[in-house]
Amino acid sequence: MPFILRPTLTQTYLTRIRSTPRATGFQFKPRNEVIGPVGVWKQLTFKEFDEECREVSHGLMALGVEPGDKVAILSNTRYEWPLSDMAILGAQAVTVPLYASSIREDVIYILNHCEAKVAFLENAQQLDKILDRQSELPHLKSIVMFDSEAMNFATARSDILTLTTLRDSGRKEQHADPDRFEKQLLAAQPSDPITICYTSGTTGIPKGVVLTHENMMSVLDDCVKSFGGHIRPEKETLLAFLPFSHIIGKVESVATYVFGWKECYAETVDKMTDNMLEVKPTILFAVPRIFEKAYAKIESRARSAPVAQRELFKWAVKVGHDYYSAQWSGRKPSLLVAAQYAAAKKAVLGKVLEGFGGKLRFALCGGAPLPREIGEYFQTVGITILEGYGLTETCAPVALNTIEHLRFGTVGRPLPEVSMKIAEDGEILIKSKKIFKDYHKEPEESAAAFTEGWFHSGDIGFLDSSGYLHITDRKKDIIVTSGGKNVAPQKIENLAKAYPLITQMVVHGDRRNYLSALLTLDREQVLRYANENQILFSEYSELVRNPKIRALVQRLVDDLNSHLASYETIKKFGILPHELTIESGELTPSMKVKRSVINKKYLTEFDRLYTA
Repeated sequence: MPFILRPTLTQTYLTRIRSTPRATGFQFKPRNEVIGPVGVWKQLTFKEFDEECREVSHGLMALGVEPGDKVAILSNTRYEWPLSDMAILGAQAVTVPLYASSIREDVIYILNHCEAKVAFLENAQQLDKILDRQSELPHLKSIVMFDSEAMNFATARSDILTLTTLRDSGRKEQHADPDRFEKQLLAAQPSDPITICYTSGTTGIPKGVVLTHENMMSVLDDCVKSFGGHIRPEKETLLAFLPFSHIIGKVESVATYVFGWKECYAETVDKMTDNMLEVKPTILFAVPRIFEKAYAKIESRARSAPVAQRELFKWAVKVGHDYYSAQWSGRKPSLLVAAQYAAAKKAVLGKVLEGFGGKLRFALCGGAPLPREIGEYFQTVGITILEGYGLTETCAPVALNTIEHLRFGTVGRPLPEVSMKIAEDGEILIKSKKIFKDYHKEPEESAAAFTEGWFHSGDIGFLDSSGYLHITDRKKDIIVTSGGKNVAPQKIENLAKAYPLITQMVVHGDRRNYLSALLTLDREQVLRYANENQILFSEYSELVRNPKIRALVQRLVDDLNSHLASYETIKKFGILPHELTIESGELTPSMKVKRSVINKKYLTEFDRLYTA
């Protein structure tokens, strides 16, 4: 049975366990000796995972978790995350994921708003966010720690226990009613909630998006229809590193039960490159930033290589582009170009693929726009990036590029079950079984999100003559200049991603007479350029103000402007000496720019660009 699809996620899970119990479904490096040797990859079959899951689930029941209760997970992506998630569903409770990067105030707000009864926390860092604020959390009765060393922070606290202790109590509970876990999984109905995902939001407080079994199974069903023909059951290996608190990560975490592949968990994002070389993934769920950083690193290395190597690399990239340009336009590459591409791939381009483990065939990418140039670039080295589009409210993708129907610069065609239309003002409207149930405790907000059954996405875009969806901006981000021109800042910011030196760009100009931008630069490249050009400086903040650095950036901005209408061009720019961060409140946990925060925080800098 290659793919498994049932009316509910829990039925799908049980069928997977029964169908391929001995297949390896999970691989990770234990972080404490209780689980296994630290730092050594450990594999678990679906049957072994199920045995652990039952113990955790019965442990939750022993803590008093009842159907409909909310249980939070505050952790980075790791093996214990999906283990806890399915255990929560086994107790007929609802999972509430929180980003590990969430600030304390957001954690307290979400735990209170959803009335979480139990919270799984990763480590001492996460425990510290709530330990001295529990008086503000009247509904939170128990805390379960993934990392046992965090217990040093909470000695003699009966309401804080380790995952191991929870499993021990679960084994005792299981003896009393061994079939309860399975019965409750089977009792779930398609309309029942499985999770409340709080949207990070670029303004205002987080909103809890209630997603059901039907929402998730509709997504997974369309995934099977869209790219299932390219999945080799029980032969695919994935490396999970996206936050499972993000809707794309959430889909990835449960897709294992449908496709039966092996899910490996990266130790950390910083160790992802090493982990790729170790596990050699064949498929990735990713966000554009992963490929943007890889692209910048590759290009930077190529530029600093000896002349002969640099020219060889430029030739290989050009040959690759020529080869695929023919395919993109529906033609067959000439025999000469095909032969040159085979040589270029073997001698040069294949080394890029080796950096991803050597076996990666395609990546499913979303969460932010993927620059067309980067999609085309990676296809020349053998990695096809399938960009899609969706929101938390749509349970991730409602449109997706596929192997057979791929057009870079778009987010693909609407998925088979999805109906889509464009409103008069350009907003994308959607009807689908994937659309969320409601916003938790927000009936007015829930009702306002729909017009005659059509969900308002808040995104501006259009469908081209071939049915591919193009996203141009967020409706609320549209800039209206003092001259009355409507400008989509994301369009400009996405173009900037093609320049490896520029790491971030925020366009500004609402009710101003021209556009300006704040930029952040790749520090390593700037320092190398300063060294090569003998630029003296004492602090990095001084260096980015140096006329030579500004001239370098100006050339990139000029090139960017050549691709834009005159009213869209960046007339002036400033360079920040630091990256925008989640911790500073400038980015959401899903790494989206909080435009309103940036505009307010850096108002002085922006004003200077209109007076200098």
